[in-house]
Amino acid sequence: MIGFGSLGGLVAKHLRGDAGIQFVGVAARPTRRDCIRVALGEVPVVDSAQALLALEPELVIECASHAAFRQYAEPVLAAGVDLIAVSVGVLADADYRERLWTTARRTGASLEIPAGAIGAIDVVAAARHAGLSRVAYVTRKSPRAWSGTVAESMIDLSAVREPRLFFDDTAERAALMFPGKANVTATLALAGVGFQMTRVQLWVDPSINTDIHHIEAEGACGTLNIELANNITPANGKASLLVAMSIVQTVHNRLAVLRI
Repeated sequence: MIGFGSLGGLVAKHLRGDAGIQFVGVAARPTRRDCIRVALGEVPVVDSAQALLALEPELVIECASHAAFRQYAEPVLAAGVDLIAVSVGVLADADYRERLWTTARRTGASLEIPAGAIGAIDVVAAARHAGLSRVAYVTRKSPRAWSGTVAESMIDLSAVREPRLFFDDTAERAALMFPGKANVTATLALAGVGFQMTRVQLWVDPSINTDIHHIEAEGACGTLNIELANNITPANGKASLLVAMSIVQTVHNRLAVLRI
């Protein structure tokens, strides 16, 4: 596993009791060592891709950050090890994305992206084979959720008293401008019509305390409209509980006789 913050700790909690899963190591900051020991016992804690790969994992789970993804993803795939990752907003960088694809094709490793904070990814991914004419992602978050992002330079978050749209552009621009909020955008773009064709609208809404995700798609198979209101993990007030459970489900699917 890469990362052991609130998200990684929750994933580990739900996977550690599975007899078919053994944690061989965690790549994390040394300050997380005690938390890791409590959760997983005396597993090695490392701080480099080389050290992680020396543990000979069969699967690596990334639930850390964009910086960690850039540090570990390419070496892991180059070693022929499958990677499940959630910090995929960095894939808006077309050159970097193609380099990863080339590496994975060469070694036969796979990069698997869980649905994360949104649903209907399987529908979008299936419908693209028949043709999609439109895919849009609309998200509404509280002012607190947008704090610390470039949104602060686009709108006065403290002055917002009713829902306000402050961004309407491509998924590529959204992912590059809002790297900390880009994983959902990137997941939808990769599943459907790409970063240039996927439309993104960002709202600030002081009346909510959950993250609202709305997906719209149209194409040969029909139309799709889905909305989710996700609860956050209690540990830090920002991470989505559904993201953690999506990772858990993705890992379980690799072992299951019945895969849904």
